[in-house]
Amino acid sequence: MKKTLATVSLILVFSLLAGITAFAEPGFAYGEEVLGEFAPKWSSIQADETVISLTPGAQAGEVRFAWLSSETDTDASFRISQSESMADAKALEVESEDAIDGRISNKVTASGLEEGKTYYYSYTENGTWSEPCPFTVQPSDEFTVLFVSDAQIGRSGDETLEEVLVRDTCGWHFTVDKMLTEYPDAAFAISGGDQFQSPDSITQMKAYLSPEELRSLPVANTIGNHDDDATLYGDVFNNPNEVFELFASEAGTGYYYTYGDALFITINSNNTSLTDTARVLRKAVKAHPDKKWRVVTMHHNPYSASLSDEDFSEERLIFSSLYDCYDIDLVLSGHDHLYSRTEIMYGGKKADNEGTVYVQSSSASGSNYDPLPESLASFTVSAFDVRVPTYTAFTFTDNAIIGTTYRTDTDAVIDSFEISDNKSDSGANIFSVIVSTFRTLFSMI
Repeated sequence: MKKTLATVSLILVFSLLAGITAFAEPGFAYGEEVLGEFAPKWSSIQADETVISLTPGAQAGEVRFAWLSSETDTDASFRISQSESMADAKALEVESEDAIDGRISNKVTASGLEEGKTYYYSYTENGTWSEPCPFTVQPSDEFTVLFVSDAQIGRSGDETLEEVLVRDTCGWHFTVDKMLTEYPDAAFAISGGDQFQSPDSITQMKAYLSPEELRSLPVANTIGNHDDDATLYGDVFNNPNEVFELFASEAGTGYYYTYGDALFITINSNNTSLTDTARVLRKAVKAHPDKKWRVVTMHHNPYSASLSDEDFSEERLIFSSLYDCYDIDLVLSGHDHLYSRTEIMYGGKKADNEGTVYVQSSSASGSNYDPLPESLASFTVSAFDVRVPTYTAFTFTDNAIIGTTYRTDTDAVIDSFEISDNKSDSGANIFSVIVSTFRTLFSMI
């Protein structure tokens, strides 16, 4: 795989703001007036027992839906139309199964949708139809994807306190509003994991799904370490092409999907089985060997800016060697609550024109930040650990993936770059995996 990385603008931040401690301090982009306007909405957010999620389908022209209902609501229904009046609405099959805390998980797949068209959907909430809600299937020849991570509702303090949940949720709403104001025609969003602070919290789940914009924007969510130990993630997100994993977690497994000429693969990096990860990558690439761009999302970053050159990274050894073999162009991660971007990396080292770029997102809500080390590792090109939420917009064109990262308090661009001149191979074999693993290992010794 050949590529070049063109840096359009670059900001390196080497120090923390005065007074920041090493862990667990929040930093929100909104002011007290915004929080005051948002706080009264909390009760209605928690009163919504059937908040719905949208996720990308297996390919463009497909959107997936999921919502929870009470155990007595055994006849969930869903319909879709091109008319807000729901005239000529088509009923879609609802797949329902037992979910967390005695609830029922309802899932629907809408396929065969036309690009550029707006659709309306409605579903039953304990027998009552919801108000029709629109979504637009964006064209797939050139499209934009929004990337965030670690909304982690409840992380900024004692998660049992309502005031903590309210301010984290307000921060998440603020970021979503900023993203969609700047990119109203985004095809979908990607979350790098840790959507919730506790994996079984219905309260935090409702808060994460509560932004009104998410009723019309599919989000591809990733299993973070805070989402991993309960079924809630799998109950409320309807992911396509889930791949069997021998060491699957309660939350679920890796999955993949396409949009235009890009293949997106989502890895559960809590599962450090080399064979499970290889299986997800292999199935995805085998199903779509000719896609120009290959993008992986995983929660833990093998090349986090929080690591120094001397730090050993288990994630780097396990995952990056596979990404070298499967010609992954871009890896999106979170976990360390700071923004960073790497050089083009291959075999554990900087590469001139062949390898993978690793991008790590900061807190999406402002609920938590980690500091940078005193000196940045040689593989880090750009880093930003000011206590301000960030998001990155990736625009996929015929010739490049164009990345632009924003801070949400000022809307200023803190990093921008391009990945181009890509040529992907179709897959990998066991020999290449072994060689790549040893190459990466020796680079860290």
